Amino acid sequence: MIALWSFKSFYYQERAIDLEIRAKLLAPEFSRLIQSNNYQDIQKKTVLLGNESLTRLTIILPSGKVLGDNKENPQKMNNHKNRPEIKQAMLVGKGLSIRYSNTIATDGMNFAMPLHAQGNIIGFIRTSTPLDTLQKALWSIYYKIAIGFIMLILMTIFASWWLSKSLVRPLEMIKVQAQRLAKGDFSSRVQLHSNDSLETEQLGQAFNEIAIELNQRIEIILNQRNEQEAVFSSMVEGVIAVDNNQKILRINQAAYKILKISAKNIEGNNLNTIIENKELRNLIAYALQQDSPVGQEIVVHSNADFEQVLFAQSAPLLDIYKNKCGTLVVFNDITKLKEFELQRKEFVANVSHELRTPLTAIQGFSETLIEFPDLAQEKRAYFIDVIHTHSIRLESIIENLLSLSKIEKETEIDEIDFINESITLAISNAIFLCKDKALKRNIKIILHNKEEIKFKHNSALIEQAIINLLNNAIKYSNGNSEITITVMKQNNDIKISVADQGSGIPEEHLTRLFERFYRVDKARSRQLGGTGLGLSIVKHIALAHKGTVTVSSEINKGSVFSLILPLKY
Repeated sequence: MIALWSFKSFYYQERAIDLEIRAKLLAPEFSRLIQSNNYQDIQKKTVLLGNESLTRLTIILPSGKVLGDNKENPQKMNNHKNRPEIKQAMLVGKGLSIRYSNTIATDGMNFAMPLHAQGNIIGFIRTSTPLDTLQKALWSIYYKIAIGFIMLILMTIFASWWLSKSLVRPLEMIKVQAQRLAKGDFSSRVQLHSNDSLETEQLGQAFNEIAIELNQRIEIILNQRNEQEAVFSSMVEGVIAVDNNQKILRINQAAYKILKISAKNIEGNNLNTIIENKELRNLIAYALQQDSPVGQEIVVHSNADFEQVLFAQSAPLLDIYKNKCGTLVVFNDITKLKEFELQRKEFVANVSHELRTPLTAIQGFSETLIEFPDLAQEKRAYFIDVIHTHSIRLESIIENLLSLSKIEKETEIDEIDFINESITLAISNAIFLCKDKALKRNIKIILHNKEEIKFKHNSALIEQAIINLLNNAIKYSNGNSEITITVMKQNNDIKISVADQGSGIPEEHLTRLFERFYRVDKARSRQLGGTGLGLSIVKHIALAHKGTVTVSSEINKGSVFSLILPLKY
């Protein structure tokens, strides 16, 4: 609007100057005519010059009387003395007014200037132009300006749209990629184009570098986390991390299994609502109050048949600022170790006891012989026989212990030789070696072997196992009875069963028969010359062949010991 107003003012000013110039050009001619009082020529001249210049031309006397006008009859025109432009011209030498003209019935621009002769004003010349012509010209110019302005606006809008699109498009792409990045898609990248601005290109490259770096760091963190999780899950030790409010932060699968926790996703729950064992809860509560590691043995899941023992050790849990934020408890199931320790103690005690008995007898009777050299021949012979019997027993115990130790060692280091041959040879040799003992008690050994079975085994060890089973059967069988050896295939195994017709074994002893030095009837066993190691040797021979040994028994009917060995070792 300011521009249009300025243009209008400029256009009016130019028209005013044009009217002034025309008036000045015509002024000398009309001054001459007024001085000559040739008023008729003035009218003719006014019409001629006004029409030629396309300007309304008016000649006025100082009294205001109109002498000539090319648009109206001067005789019919009013006195012009009070016209604004005439008054102004009279005062300042020229006058300009824009007003409504009754003569032409429209607004017009009027310029007037005095005509001088010998220093006096002899009249006025007025040039006029109707404003409707000016308005039409202005409107034509306004229209062209408006069309140009609209086109400029449209071009500006299009240029702004294209420019904003070229600027916003990369930003939109970066926004989309950032959203994908926020959702965990670290493979997304900003696609750059050759027409992108330098700033946009730099911003896109920076974003891509951030995405690549972030992707690499996330991968490192995930790999480290997966490795830690794998280690944490694979630990055989139970692990529980607890915060200062006794809320569970982490727990591994081993802890679930050891503590027999059935609930899932317990992280974040209070320790007291999950773990029932009071001793463990008390240990954790105590550990939370300490700044140094705490260790303690804890008995969990104790009942008549089973008692589980854990060794729990706690250490303070520190945050990144080295402030204590909880405690970490690691516990091992030492139930087996306790059992092994107990068995070791029992074994040492049994060995000591078993060795001490023959040694005491040997030592006592030999000292008696030394102290009393004049003993009667019968007593001397009796003492020597006792010494000989106990020395044989001592030798048997030592040989069995050495044999058992050898089997265990060779099984651990895999030094036992296995040959693919028939089992018949080992069984036949065992029967032959035990036959004399059986005949002394009038016991028959019967072999049931329907087919020739070959598989990988150590013939010497199998022979020893069957000899031990036969010796046991002979010792504890009634006279005038039978011992049956049955060999048969059972699925993918070979089963060698030794059945006797003895007094049988009470059920409460069956689970411990294969322990070292375990005897159902200790007095009878020693009387019969047993060492308490025969069945333990059978068990370890079976284990060396990846097999098992089982027993079933009925009181007063007899017992059946079965050696079950895999056909494919």
